[in-house]
Amino acid sequence: MDTGTTHHSPAGAQRTGESARRTGGRARQVDRRHVAVIGGGVIGLASAYRLAQAGLDVTVLERDAIGQGASWGNAGWIVPTLVQPFNAPGVATDAVKTFFKRDGYAALSQVPTPRLALWGLSFLRHSSAARSDRSLRALAAMAHDTAEATGTLAEELGFEIHRTGLLIPFASQEGLDQQAVTQTQLEELGYKGRTEWLDTGQLAAREPSLSSGLAGGLHLLDELTVRPDSMTAGLARGFVAAGGELREQTRVSGLHAEAGGHWKVRTASGADLLVDAVVVAAGEHSDVLLRRAGARVLLQSGRGCSVTLPGTISLNQAVKLAEVMVACSPFDNGKVRISGTFDLVGRDASTNRARMQHVLDAATPYLPGLADVDLETTEVWSGPRPATPDSVPVVGPVGKKPGLYAATGHGTLGMTLAAGTAATIAMHVGRLMRSRGVRVG
Repeated sequence: MDTGTTHHSPAGAQRTGESARRTGGRARQVDRRHVAVIGGGVIGLASAYRLAQAGLDVTVLERDAIGQGASWGNAGWIVPTLVQPFNAPGVATDAVKTFFKRDGYAALSQVPTPRLALWGLSFLRHSSAARSDRSLRALAAMAHDTAEATGTLAEELGFEIHRTGLLIPFASQEGLDQQAVTQTQLEELGYKGRTEWLDTGQLAAREPSLSSGLAGGLHLLDELTVRPDSMTAGLARGFVAAGGELREQTRVSGLHAEAGGHWKVRTASGADLLVDAVVVAAGEHSDVLLRRAGARVLLQSGRGCSVTLPGTISLNQAVKLAEVMVACSPFDNGKVRISGTFDLVGRDASTNRARMQHVLDAATPYLPGLADVDLETTEVWSGPRPATPDSVPVVGPVGKKPGLYAATGHGTLGMTLAAGTAATIAMHVGRLMRSRGVRVG
């Protein structure tokens, strides 16, 4: 199994892993906190940061290391214009076709299970025009202020952010025409970002690394790019500075409702927590934890992969190759990240280097500089992105007992929706805490 890049936890983070929670072979007494956030990816950290800022005692429990899941190697885009749901009419048929193509943008990479079948049937039910439209409206509303909110977070926490927009080139006029329809639809739903349509010559001038002779493109001037590991590290530092506690290498084994409206968070080591509220933001493991707590959420992981290339190509801004579903992001260190695929996989699936080669092969006609990339000497990353059947994340109270919240199922929009998800979770948890007489800022 390819373990990918060596990851480092944020400097100054308070690390109290399970092994440190034991004294003389006996489990430590149960801690009492206001809120437990399960999951140390961008969604969990953003939510925890806002809760700690409000003055609550918050502990984040992460099964591995902070920011190492889907939050580590993704494109880092904050893109309120790319919120089209997967469950659009005809997508299911297209997906099945691409499953049987060796170089398709999506792949079925797991043995079919009853859970996958249940998710698939629900996906089909949500793929009607009316339901897909409802999903689009919900996602557009969730992403409405996300660029401004993420920009504010970057100013507060000092993580890497690029305000150079998103360039979408097209090889065909058909692709340009379809993008125009999509853009009009989003503007009708309230998207107010600046847009600039480019002809062949303007596109070449805007991004010299692109192939000549493309049909044209669209530059979305107000979309943002962050370096994902920089953002999660910044959130972790800000969370600890606000009084939060980070526990890495801490696996949650169960959630149990207790008397008085409390929740007990059990860990594999016995270093348990007693809290007023639990926020489950555990990525692809969220549905299992929620089910044990009495809440049913359908999730299916779509695994993406990426390579981060030093000096192979240069880009003036993030580039989306929409016709082949590839994302390209430049960072301050001169490296460019190329990412793609949405492969249906089981939990904890390994990295598939061949899939990354398909991404590079698809991107090379647009970016000829990628032709010489040798994956034998390049680190390949992959990570799971849990998605709901209707493409709309589950954010807010779940289950029948108060104090249990979900923040999961963001699919490919985790970075985009993190700031908004954090605000929604802070609102719900704050309301609960105030009802119990706790002062919330």
